[in-house]
This record gives sequence, structure tokens and C-alpha cells, in this order.
Amino acid sequence: MQEYQVAVIGGGPGGYETAIRLSQFGINTVVFEKERIGGVCLNWGCIPTKTLVKTAELYSELKDSETYGLPGAELSLDYKKVFERKNKIVEQLVSGIEYLFRKRKIPVVNDTVTVISKDNDRYILSTASGEQFSAEYLVLATGSSAKSLPGIRIDEVDILSSTGMLRLQQLPKSLAVVGGGVIGCEFASIMATFGVEVHIIEFLPRLISLEDEEISKRLTMALKKAGIKIQTGVGVQTTTKTKDGLELALSNETTLVVEKALISVGRIPVCDIDWQGMELVRERGAIVINELMLTNLERVYAIGDVTAKLQLAHTASKQGLMVAEQIHGMITGHNVQQPPLNYANIPRCTFTHPEIGSVGLTEKEAQESYGEILVGRFPFTANGKAMAMSNTFGFVKTIARADTGELVGMHIIGPQAAELIAQGGIMISMKVKAEDVESMVFAHPTLSEAIMESLEDIRGLSIHKI
Repeated sequence: MQEYQVAVIGGGPGGYETAIRLSQFGINTVVFEKERIGGVCLNWGCIPTKTLVKTAELYSELKDSETYGLPGAELSLDYKKVFERKNKIVEQLVSGIEYLFRKRKIPVVNDTVTVISKDNDRYILSTASGEQFSAEYLVLATGSSAKSLPGIRIDEVDILSSTGMLRLQQLPKSLAVVGGGVIGCEFASIMATFGVEVHIIEFLPRLISLEDEEISKRLTMALKKAGIKIQTGVGVQTTTKTKDGLELALSNETTLVVEKALISVGRIPVCDIDWQGMELVRERGAIVINELMLTNLERVYAIGDVTAKLQLAHTASKQGLMVAEQIHGMITGHNVQQPPLNYANIPRCTFTHPEIGSVGLTEKEAQESYGEILVGRFPFTANGKAMAMSNTFGFVKTIARADTGELVGMHIIGPQAAELIAQGGIMISMKVKAEDVESMVFAHPTLSEAIMESLEDIRGLSIHKI
């Protein structure tokens, strides 16, 4: 039996970064990952999707080249090459992380942990192939899987998850996106740009329902302008394969026939381990953790999607790095007091066209928390850099407490919103007040000036807004 100080179960962003940080601390760590390092995010999620986003963005600009004073050109999309580029980038990144593991001599066991038992102060891990390992500390980073709907089976042929979408080697003529959340809207935006007939079917009253309502409305406007047909407040009851394609029976008593359907109705935590006499507390399938990411079991931590706190790769990574610090402190006896992770202050990004970036509270949430609030807005139509880019759709919205002026929310829809929102994350984490913008200098001409003017607008002092 091989013995380690720490066993990390799951090699996604949270798991692999935890292992590397533990290795940096000189802590003997093993990682269990049944597929390849990088998890869903790197292999079948964030990274491959964003390579498609970039191709779609460039394709859209080239089709509109005359706007920039360039002669129009006949364009044809070679999706085979797009697909190959996606795979090449994923391979480069995964290989790079595998190289880091080899250089640091961090062992990776390509197997599934099926049973965990306890022997005095150590945990015994048994794998599907019958091997056994022991560790003092466990970090559960087992992730999540795509959720489906009752009576609908994701076959990855006609009815797809996001993983199946990324495996398509040719574009469908038509696509129904069932679920208008982040994943659904991203794929809808990409596919529509590539010329696919796209329908979004969303059961809730609006798209990206967890985002600020103004942002949701503006995204809906943009997607409709791009030719995407959107139905909200409508569910999918059944799917039937016919000679004409895939027929979806909808709750409004209509039907929709498409070539493929993407089911993007959320993800469910996954941790299929037999705990041999121990009870790991869960809630709706998610592993319950405290503010230190500790479960109810001694020296067992959980991070990432399996905790269902905020199912984002960077959330898992931050949780994992905090866990590594705690384990290091426990082993060395030099515990460092860490502030709890404020999940509301973690940036959220949606890579549609236009992009969305948000952090902190929505306007409604801020009103519920603080009562009277102040809201500033600034449109990209009045931003010089956005005009130079011919990309002026959208705005920056900032929200502050009326009593203190402290910034509690920032929401951006428009060019490079996912990059810009980092500024909001820093400001909110540092408890910046709207008036503090007076001591900051924003470079000109930049998109970030829209953030400055939105903050100034909170106090009615935006220079370029009427």
C-alpha cells in the first residue's frame, strides 16, 4: 500500500492546483483522476468553448469588414479546421499541466476511487482496479455532471450535453438549446454566428436568470438581433426522433423540429464513493462544507462543483489553494487565519456576443440587503475605444450602498466584459466607495473608462453622459 500525506480525488482546476500548491509546500500528495488532468473545464468545457468563441468573434468581424474600411470578402467556414484548432489548444494546455506534474514528481493515478475506509488516523482509498492507497488528509474535487430532464436521455448523438456539443465535427443545420443559462446562451451565440438555426427554450421567465435583470434583457435583445429564436416560460416535455429530425413537444402545446438538441439545464454534483461506515453529510447531492471547506469528517475537505457553492473553475481553484494553506498549517503547526471566501464577490463571466461580466450583488439583491441604494450606468456608445472598435452595444452598471457609498455590485455587458470585470472584483473586495474613483486614473482611450464613468454616475458626475 502506497502512503501519502494528502490524497486529492479529482484532477480538475481545483484538484490539480491544490496538488501543485501542496507540492510547493513540500507535502507528499497523490492525485486520482480517471481521465486527463484538467477536468471538465480544460478538456470539455471552459477552454474548448472559448476557442470557439474566438473563432465566432473573428468570423463575425470579418463578415462585417466593410465597417472598418476593408473590401468585402467571400468567407466560408471550415468547421473541420475550427475543430482541429480547438483540440490542439486543449492538448497543448493539458500537456503543459502534465509536464508540471512530472517535473514536480506529483503522482497521478488514472483510476477511480470507489471505496474509502478509515484505519486509526489514516484514510484507506481503494480504486476500481483493486489498488489501495492511504492518506492523512483527503481533498474531494470530484466535480459535477450534466443534468438532464425527466424522460429525456442525453445520448450524445442527437440529444447532447455540452461535452457532446464540443465533440461535433460538423455543424448541424438547426439546434434547440434547452436551458437559457450561461452554457446554453454561450453555445447559442457561437452556433448562430456560424450560421446554424438556433432556438433557445427556457423554462424560467428570462435568460441567465441569476444575473441582473437589466443585463438579462439586454442579452435577450442581442441574441434576437443575431437571429436566435427565444421562448421563455416554456418547458420541453418530450423528445421524439422522426424522419424529419428531432421533434420537441413543448409545454405551450407547440412542437419544434431540429437536427440536434443541447440540454443545458444545469449540473449536478458527483461523488460516487462508498464511505465504509462513515457518513458524509450532503444536501441535495452536494457535499456540505464549512467556511474552511471542511466536511463533517475529520481532515476531509471538499472543493469545486461537488460543493455546489458557485460552479466555476476559478471558485474551485481558490477553494483548493485555501485548503492547501490550511493543510500546510496543520502539518507544520503554523496555522494561518484566513478570511472566509465571499462567494458573492467572485466574478462571473458569460462568453456570449456581447460578453457579460458581473460581480457582487444584483440591483434586486442589493435592495433586499441594504434598502436604499445608488445605481450608476454608462453606455459603451459614449466610450471612445468602443466606438473605434465598432463594438458599442452594452453598458457598465455599478451599484453602491446609499448610506456608505460602498460599491457592492458591478455588471457589464459589452466588449471585453469578462476582462473588465476583474476591476470590479478588486474594487468590491477592497470595499471601495464610489467617491474613491476621484483618486484613480484610468488610461485613455480604454474600455475601462466606462467603469470610471459608471462610478461617477452614481454621484451624478459622469462627464460624458447626459
